[in-house]
Amino acid sequence: MNPAPPTVLERVYIVTGEPSGDAHAAAVVRALKVLNPGIAFRGMGGDAMEAEGVALVEHVRNTAIMGFAEVVAKIRFIRQLMRRVQDDVDQFSPDRILIVDYPGFNLRLATWAKERGYAVDMYIAPQVWAWKRGRIHRMARDLDRLYVILPFEAAHYEGVDLKVDYVGHPLAEATEDEPHEAEAAWRRRCGLPADGALLALLPGSRPQEIKRMLSGLVEAARLLPEFVPVIAGAPGRSGEDYDTELPVLFGETAALYRWASAGLITSGTATLEAALQGLPQVVAYRTSGLTYRLARWFTEVRFISLVNLVLDREAVPERIQGECTPQALADALRRVCAPDGREKLQQDLAALRNALSKKGAAEAVAKGLSRRDP
Repeated sequence: MNPAPPTVLERVYIVTGEPSGDAHAAAVVRALKVLNPGIAFRGMGGDAMEAEGVALVEHVRNTAIMGFAEVVAKIRFIRQLMRRVQDDVDQFSPDRILIVDYPGFNLRLATWAKERGYAVDMYIAPQVWAWKRGRIHRMARDLDRLYVILPFEAAHYEGVDLKVDYVGHPLAEATEDEPHEAEAAWRRRCGLPADGALLALLPGSRPQEIKRMLSGLVEAARLLPEFVPVIAGAPGRSGEDYDTELPVLFGETAALYRWASAGLITSGTATLEAALQGLPQVVAYRTSGLTYRLARWFTEVRFISLVNLVLDREAVPERIQGECTPQALADALRRVCAPDGREKLQQDLAALRNALSKKGAAEAVAKGLSRRDP
């Protein structure tokens, strides 16, 4: 059994398996270093965590797996990875473990870690309000604290013995006053035309998402000749992942949200990021037939976009599975970009910004991790 964590943390192990989780975890690492100078980190993550000094046992480029059929295909890799992470945790002997999102893997790790006597916190909760609500009791057993980022999430854990802190959404903390490059200079640097309305295409961050979504988004862009299409390259991916002649920009997604006139965006964190920048968008999603049928069977939500989930209405159009055709995407985007559609969307996006707390999520998580009491 591990001793109770010290007043000042010395070693923290952080585990995430997605590019978005990597970015959020890295922000927590920065905040922890302010509160606990000299702290050491190990874990599983990506470039952002590594840049903050986290020694990685595995990179998210190899762990970003989504969908039932896709997970089954990589089950051997996942099992081997779990053993590697467990061995690495034992060798590092952390004062506290922070698991960030990635619930399929992380909640299993939490069960093991709790049995070994490690203190385990979780940042960014699984969507128990959508499906697998029974996980709440397992989380109460295995976690010391849970940090949630959506305003309606904490209520779902009432009645169980688990400390739940609503820390606000990390994406809501960006301000419009942050300095940024002028549009003309940015276009020149990225090799984009000086004129023309830009259309941001985001086919997802996982390899199977990109493979499934890219061609449909590109074809939809061809049906929208009034726009200049630009693809946002995902963190951890390379140009080889994108089979297209359209420009692919890496490390420029935030600027593309700012300067694009509209977006076709695969469902995920990107829909919320773009919305908070005020970008008109249509949400697209296709997955394997098996994954889609199982998701429809088990889920209890009306929407897939975080924007619509927070507002509890279809503020941004969603085109899913059979409805996710190039023509349907193009038609929906034209309606969004029409004067009436654009005015309504901006009203909805203002409501979204007001609905998401700007409490300083990473700092709140770091303070929670640094508290001695579990």
